[in-house]
Amino acid sequence: MRPEKFDFSNGIPVKVFMRCVEQYPYHWHDALEIVQVLKGSVNISIGDDIIQLNENDIAIINIDELHRITQSADNEILFVEISGDFYRKSLPDNRYFFIYCCSAYYQDRVSPKYEELREHISCLVDAVRGNKLHSGYVLNIENILKEMLVHIIYNFDFLRLGFGTKPFDEKLVERFREIVESLGNHFELNPGLKDLADKLDVSIYHLSHSIKEKFGTSFLNLLYYSKCERAAKLLLGTNNRIIDIALECGFSDPKYLIKHFKQYFNCSPFEFRKIHKLDHDALKSQVKYSELKNF
Repeated sequence: MRPEKFDFSNGIPVKVFMRCVEQYPYHWHDALEIVQVLKGSVNISIGDDIIQLNENDIAIINIDELHRITQSADNEILFVEISGDFYRKSLPDNRYFFIYCCSAYYQDRVSPKYEELREHISCLVDAVRGNKLHSGYVLNIENILKEMLVHIIYNFDFLRLGFGTKPFDEKLVERFREIVESLGNHFELNPGLKDLADKLDVSIYHLSHSIKEKFGTSFLNLLYYSKCERAAKLLLGTNNRIIDIALECGFSDPKYLIKHFKQYFNCSPFEFRKIHKLDHDALKSQVKYSELKNF
């Protein structure tokens, strides 16, 4: 389950199912996950952020984003899992996109962009439930998925919109995208703000101010969170020593990993592993949900 894997070998690049979820431990997957609450409520934890989704709320979990789910009331949850391969092929020029979509964060939960997303999801569910023997069954699903992904990328791209609704200047967006693509998963390179500013041919002050203004935090906080999320996955998915994980994630000393990890996960790496890394049977026993419908 770490990472959790979905089987798309039947040629259909999406899984749709409905569950009543009591708890689902920390996990991640090579799939873009859409969560829509049909009834009741559920909590989703991402880092130290706990989001309560209520009836009709929608949230999107990015590919490989570490998260867990706990129940806050009886619920019926619709899950849409989109193949990572299909998602990447659908992106313009294979560029990096980080989706920031959570209706619970907005007072106006019935905004047009969320309503349109709900309509796309409804169309997708109808298509998946359709006649599987029809010659155009898979192609119809793929076309609906592509339309939905265009809507998601245009309306929920964090690098383009930040926490707001008004798009940034396209030159600035391109600069942010270059920053993220420069980082990638190469944490051992440990890039500094000066390196990125030099590469983008802007001043450190200008770049630092732009990041803080648009994303509400500093470059270092963004960098340290990405490193700590990577460390959390290694703590759960491997038996590597914490000192080795620290070095792999770009920390020169484990004490720096411990310091920043506590900031984002409210416990030390050792405590996090002790609580959340379980053997197969124990982990399986913590996955508690009722299957309501598989489409």
